[in-house]
Parts: sequence; C-alpha cells; structure tokens
Amino acid sequence: MKNEKPGDWHSEKKEIPVKEWQDRFNWVEEPSVSPDGEKIASIVNTDEAQFSVCMNGEIWEETFEKAWCLRFLPDGRLAVLASNEEEWTVCVDGTFWETRFDYIWDFQSTPDGSFMGAAVQKDGQYGMCVNDRMWDELYDNISGVVLSRQGTSAAIVQVEPLGQGDIEGFSRGIFSIAVDGIAQPEKFMNIWDLSFDSKGKQVASSIRKNRIDYSISKNGQAWEKNFQFAWKPEFINKDTSVIAPVRQGGKWFLFKDEAPFWDKSYEQFGQLAIHGDGKKIAAIVSDRYGKWTVSENDRTWALQGDSMISTLFYSDNGDSLVAVFKNQGFWDIAVNGKPWNIKADKLWNPIVSSNSEILATRMEKEGIFYLVVNGKVYQERFDMIFEPQISPDNDKILLKAMKNGIYLRQILTLDKVL
Repeated sequence: MKNEKPGDWHSEKKEIPVKEWQDRFNWVEEPSVSPDGEKIASIVNTDEAQFSVCMNGEIWEETFEKAWCLRFLPDGRLAVLASNEEEWTVCVDGTFWETRFDYIWDFQSTPDGSFMGAAVQKDGQYGMCVNDRMWDELYDNISGVVLSRQGTSAAIVQVEPLGQGDIEGFSRGIFSIAVDGIAQPEKFMNIWDLSFDSKGKQVASSIRKNRIDYSISKNGQAWEKNFQFAWKPEFINKDTSVIAPVRQGGKWFLFKDEAPFWDKSYEQFGQLAIHGDGKKIAAIVSDRYGKWTVSENDRTWALQGDSMISTLFYSDNGDSLVAVFKNQGFWDIAVNGKPWNIKADKLWNPIVSSNSEILATRMEKEGIFYLVVNGKVYQERFDMIFEPQISPDNDKILLKAMKNGIYLRQILTLDKVL
C-alpha cells in the first residue's frame, strides 16, 4: 500500500479530546482521520433527523437529514454522502455538489484525490457521477463501478430490457460495459471484475457468454477461447496484453491473450499483483484443497494459510511482495514468503516505505490495538489505531490513535518501535 507523506514530522505529540463529543451530541459515529493525522472527524447527530460533521471539535455549519460514508480524501479534504429533502449528493469540506440524486453509493476517489466518483440513481435510472458531472446516459441497472487513476469511469450496465421469466432474453445477453456513460456495443450474459489499463483508456473484464462458457473481454471484444470460469484480468506489456486466471479442465491457469502464460495449474486462483509492467507477477493460489499460498512468476511460496490470503501487493520498488493471511484462526503478514508470526485477531493492510525496508500496520489482539513495525509490536496499548504513515526519509512513524477518549497524533523514531 502506498505510503502518504504528511508534512509535520517534528511535533512530538498532539492531542484532541474526542470523548467530550458524546456529551455534546445525541450520538457520534465512528471517526475518520486525515492522512497527515492533523484532523479527526465524525458524523454527529445534533437534533431529531439532523446530522452534521464535527472535525477537531468544531461542527460544520451545514446540516443533513441523513449522512454516511464520511472519509478523508488522499489530499486531506473531507467528504461525506449527504441527503436533504430526500435528495442525495456529495459534500466536500462543507461544499455540496450541485447535482442531486435519489441515492448515491460506492463512493471512490483517485489516489491523488483529484477525482471523486460514485454510483447514482435518478428517476429510476442508474449511472455514475464524477466530480459533480453525471453521465449523459443512464441505465436500468448498474454494478461493478470503477474509477481509473485518470478519472475515467466505467461500470457494468443493463442495456436491454428483461421481463419476468424471460430466460431467452437473458441468454442473448443484456449487459454491457459503459465507459464515461457510453455503452460498448457488445453484450454478454454476465460481466464482472472490470479493470482499467494504466492510462485509463482500455477496459478488460471477465464475462459469461452463455450458460456454460466464460471468458475475458478486452475493450468489448471477447476472447474466442472459452473456459469454465474466469477471474479479474489485468493489463501488462505497456497495456498491449491482458492476463487473467481461468479455469479449464477442472484446474486453474494463468493465461495471457488467450494462451497459457504460466506452466503450472492450481486448485484455485485469486487476486493478482503486478510490478514492472509484468516483469513480476504474483497471485494468491491454492495448490491443494484448504491451503492457500502465493505464486510469484509461477513459483510458489513454502508458506501456507488454512483460511485465506486477503491481500497481496508489491512495494513501489518491487523489492517486497506482501501478503496478509489467516492461519489457524489468527491473522499475520508475510513479506517475500517470510511470516511475522504476530498472531493477531484482526489485522489491517500495511503501508511500506519508499525503500521497502519498513512496513507498518495496526492490529487488534484481545480487544486491544497495537502498532506493528517490521513484525515487532510497539508495546503501548490503544483503544483504536488508524492507518500509520512513514516519513519521506524513512526514519519516523506517524502514529494516529485513540486512548482514554483522546485522539493522539505522535511521531515515533524507529529506535522506539524496532
């Protein structure tokens, strides 16, 4: 996971009392903390059917009849989905979008926070809205909405009507992919797992052609080869090729452009992780029933988990391949196949330093929250910990935590936590 770079790395500790909010308002929802740790905010109920946002103890002037999905954007702005007079919209730092909807959900933003998008419903039709601009064309149904790094939006949409019990109509294909609201002409029985290329121009997906045949679609064009099933595809080779896990003959394989890419077959195939435009490719796999591991460039780790591997990703420089896995009832992290052995009850995805030498995360164990750095548990206990950050010089950790009703922003040097 990408490491953000908050500005203040000198102040040793900052505190904001939060418990007193419970006395000021009817109720206070779960807080959200800004990437730089300077701000903490919650949706609060101020009166009957009246909500607002409290940030660092100060309440917004704006009020809502309903509100949810409060979150800080990567650039530090605070966004919330809000409703007044039975119309929904997005409110950012107290400023409402002009466009109104009957409902809004699946709120997303680009990594730099410059684009925000969400699925919306208006007058019984569905589409997407990005930076307060709604698609010109709306549809009878929508799912699987995605937002590229460049702000391009795409979703699976229903382009043909379907009457009750119309099996033949469903078999002919009623779904397509809409990019920025424009539906591709190709229709399929089912579509899922949309994936943009690196420039936000091309889209690939998994598709179901008919009752028994599954495949991959690139820019609306289906692979001719059929499979028993297929998972999410990804672009590689400067966006000229598509790879995807596919099921064939009862086994799972990794294919590239309709041809086998890896030699080995697996019992199951999951999430892909890619670095260097395909020079390094890893996947969550199962090589025997009930056991999960990682395969990197078709070579499997010795490590195995008996429950799941929830997350797999490369560090920015590609030196570290990180997996979050569960084994024998506990959560753990493995880096390049080596587990930390921390045995957490709950574990969050770690953030990684720019040089890949520091990994920091938070864990819960027996109801207590801890900071964990490179597999070592910082012994101070907390009531809650938010996502930590690593300094640009890779020598400090930004700890964001709750303790005894007080929010703490604290800079820790590595010698304190390692």
